[in-house]
Amino acid sequence: MPADPELLRQAQATYRLCASAPQEAHDKALDIASRADGNPLARIAAMRTMGRALRILEGPTAAARVLREAIALGERLGLAEPLAEARITYAANLADLGRVDEALAECDKAAAVLRGADAGPLLAQKALVLCRAGRTDEAFVLFARALHLLRVRNDVDFQCLVRMNRANLHAYLGRLGEAERDLRTGLALAEKYSLRHIGQQIAGNLGFIALRRGDIPTALRLLDEAVRGAPQYMRFTLTRDRAETLLMCGLAEEARSCLEEVIGDVGKAGFAVDIAEWHMLLAHAALIEGDATAAYAFARQATSEFRQQKRAGWAKLSRHLEIRARWTGGERTAVLARAARNAATELTTAGWQVAAMHCQLVAGRIELDSGRVARARTDLTNAAKARRRGPADLRAAAWYAEALLRRAGGDVRKVTAALRAGLRVIDEHAATLGATDLRVHASGLGNDLAIEGVRLAIASGRPSAVLEWSERLRAAALRRRPARPPADHKLAADLAELRRITAELAHATAAGEDSRTLRSKQMRIEEKIRLRSRHASGDRGKPRPLNVAELSAALGERVLVEFLRANDTLLAITSNNGRLELHVLGSYGATLKELESLRFSLHRLARRHGSRASLDAAATTVRHAATNLEKLLLYPLRERIGESELVIVPTGELHALPWPTLPILRGRPVCAAPSATSWLTAMRTTTHNNDDVVLVAGPNLEHANTEIRLLAKLYETPAILTGKKARADAVRKVMDGAGLVHIAAHGKFRADNPQFSAIELADGPLTVYDLERLRHAPHRIVLSACDSGLSAVHPGDELMGLVAALFSLGTSTLIASVVPVADDVTKAMMLELHRALRAGTSPSGALATAQERVRSDGFVCFGAS
Repeated sequence: MPADPELLRQAQATYRLCASAPQEAHDKALDIASRADGNPLARIAAMRTMGRALRILEGPTAAARVLREAIALGERLGLAEPLAEARITYAANLADLGRVDEALAECDKAAAVLRGADAGPLLAQKALVLCRAGRTDEAFVLFARALHLLRVRNDVDFQCLVRMNRANLHAYLGRLGEAERDLRTGLALAEKYSLRHIGQQIAGNLGFIALRRGDIPTALRLLDEAVRGAPQYMRFTLTRDRAETLLMCGLAEEARSCLEEVIGDVGKAGFAVDIAEWHMLLAHAALIEGDATAAYAFARQATSEFRQQKRAGWAKLSRHLEIRARWTGGERTAVLARAARNAATELTTAGWQVAAMHCQLVAGRIELDSGRVARARTDLTNAAKARRRGPADLRAAAWYAEALLRRAGGDVRKVTAALRAGLRVIDEHAATLGATDLRVHASGLGNDLAIEGVRLAIASGRPSAVLEWSERLRAAALRRRPARPPADHKLAADLAELRRITAELAHATAAGEDSRTLRSKQMRIEEKIRLRSRHASGDRGKPRPLNVAELSAALGERVLVEFLRANDTLLAITSNNGRLELHVLGSYGATLKELESLRFSLHRLARRHGSRASLDAAATTVRHAATNLEKLLLYPLRERIGESELVIVPTGELHALPWPTLPILRGRPVCAAPSATSWLTAMRTTTHNNDDVVLVAGPNLEHANTEIRLLAKLYETPAILTGKKARADAVRKVMDGAGLVHIAAHGKFRADNPQFSAIELADGPLTVYDLERLRHAPHRIVLSACDSGLSAVHPGDELMGLVAALFSLGTSTLIASVVPVADDVTKAMMLELHRALRAGTSPSGALATAQERVRSDGFVCFGAS
């Protein structure tokens, strides 16, 4: 019985269906294969479809078996053309499995059969395999030939794939204009011919181009949109691209977690070629985290895998991460300098310009520190060439190389100019970002530049220069108001859903019920909120630099004490009556030990757990630790600070120090600020036209309603929200632009994700994301909630949490606790605080008075005093 030509036609049609409906294509091909015992042509075509669909749906391991069976059948029956077509699909699979040489061999076997226009898909596939191998020049030639032949045979499917794959190669080599043109052309074709699956891939790749341009919000939005409903192998690619985007923002921990969570699935699916690239990204993430050991191990693993796959070009790229990991780990040998220099030459030839620059920078720093200035100049000159174009992190690193080069020339003025230029790059980059967490971590990309500026300023002995660079280093993200995401109504709905889930979770936990499902839902909705917030673009405005003369005028009779670190050494800058002085203090590590002891003991006293003797011991420890902290931090400055009101700018973990516990500060007006710049900004907003007072009581806090009732008697017509009225949206609306807001509620600081730090209200948490939706910040806020004044501290003293959010929005003063305080003490102290405020006392003075009368520890006045 002759073969049914209709069955062959159907089988060939299913192959084209893979691009838009891979599962449907697989199921139809499976059915055709089961009915094609007497029709080997149809059977081979159906198995080829099944192989391509399985690669999309599950990965190359699942696809390989079917494709090998199709090839074996073609070889046995001598069916040259269908065999060649099956080899093309199998070559893609082999490349995914990391068997690049075998993939090229399959392409060569197919080339002996396929001629003319029929060779278009073959050339397209071989070009992609050559990309995997790092043979970029050959790949570009074949891509161009393939496109011509594919147009002749009107093969839209492969035209789209060629455009996408060539665009990726252009992007890796920095040719972003050519890359975007290819993607836009491919996307238009995919949309015209309803190739949904390929169109989705191309849209995701446009996110990759946005990433390479440094447009982080657009990149994240496009990647997040592309991943919805994407098949497994495409989700792998998008996860990798998203991780790379996070790395460009300095979010190394999140990127590493994202990669490690999925890499096992990538391996099981058989994408060995991707595993090597993922290990390379993990090495990069570990480098940013400062984990040199892990970075070196991941980079070595990637290099070994690339070599096994015969991908010499990629092996060079991962080798550069080995070199950087050795530098980060402390190696400063001539051997490493030579290795870095040789790697830079190889990487430049291969087209990996960014990696080459980093190797040149390593070599130059080693040579400079070793006194081999002539060699250092050559290396640093090459590295500095990248400072004019490319992603922000690359240009900032290149400006750092330029600064080191100028340092070798001994011209401090020119060094400073280069450092400032590099920091401007970071500022411009941060200005494009709307989300707080992105801005905070992006600011950290300029940490090396700012630290070098501080080092030079300290060496100069000029306190004004040290203050300028100390301010340049710290809390840059707070100088910008966070932007609301474009789809604000969706964010509002997500936040409401988070409150609902959180309330259910609290009920289930209290009832002893299984809460795992609810916790999983909470994590998913939090991730959704975080992702959406990152789609917002920044205002691109320039942060206002510190004006020292204006600062001195604003201080008046107050004294500024700004702490900073140089390695383990603590320093302080004081400003008293316009006179700036630099002081060298003691060990930062020793200070942290005393701070830990103080906070631990204050926690015990607030919770009142333990015997009378143990609580007495805790009180003794508090006094001892507070005295020691005073000796370490303020005693050396006693002649400068006298008995004046203080403005304190902490550094690092000192942001969590309850300053009024130090004996020298008892009864003294003291305010803390993230930076002198932020304090000055807060002071500019001390005049406020709205006198509205808002009083809020949250749930499950025994003294809250009583506290609010007592405070209400002090004010004429306060807005009072208690019980079920104290819902998050209602509170947010009434506090928008208010003169004074007092919230008595439980607070929670989230160290794992400070943006979800929250105040507990009737319907659930009022998070930082909620507060960032305010149009106008309240002028003054009092939070009588435990730990509500805590912040997560990132490099450059960048802060995240309730305090940072409110200051960035424009709040002038915030009074909150950095350690737990007993409920009865809090209630009494809050009443004294508001009495003093009503009498016209300044916020810092009112807090000092209240703490003296009630003898409480834990609350700090942040911002304007």
